Amino acid sequence: MTFAPEAETEEEAEERQRIYDQQRKEYEQEQAREAEEGKQQFERGEKEREVARAHREKQLKARVSKFDRILESAPTIFSAPQLKVFLRVLVTIDPYVFDDVAEQLAVDDDNSDQTSEEILLSAIDGLPEDKLIEFALRLVLTSHISIPREGGLDLLSEAETAFAYPQPRKVASKKAKTATPI
Repeated sequence: MTFAPEAETEEEAEERQRIYDQQRKEYEQEQAREAEEGKQQFERGEKEREVARAHREKQLKARVSKFDRILESAPTIFSAPQLKVFLRVLVTIDPYVFDDVAEQLAVDDDNSDQTSEEILLSAIDGLPEDKLIEFALRLVLTSHISIPREGGLDLLSEAETAFAYPQPRKVASKKAKTATPI
């Protein structure tokens, strides 16, 4: 409401009050309309989020079903294409785990802008079938080359027992040399 001038007649005061009441009514109507629009927009947003959530749940359920089918029909031995897919999935779980392997593979090209994941995936794609197992072992064992902590697991030794053929022992000759005393 505007301020009343010093010399205001009763008619001017009534007119000023009427204008003020009309403006206040229009303002309240505008506020109510905006509140209703906001409420409707919120409800539309809620419906959209609910539809998106239901869609994600449906997609997740389908993916869980797909995962279960894969596990149920898992082979006892991988074929070369299956092993390639397995390695690609393994590399993309956390490519930073395999940075050391990627660095070994990228030694030839220091100017490469490829990420570790890209380097490993291209290496997998270019591997011949007979080198896939070797590459898989390289991926999982590279981080176990260092000497394990005291009392810690020595997974490299376990892998050696499982994968490396025992090296033949050298047979001592029948004539053993006797050490000469000093």
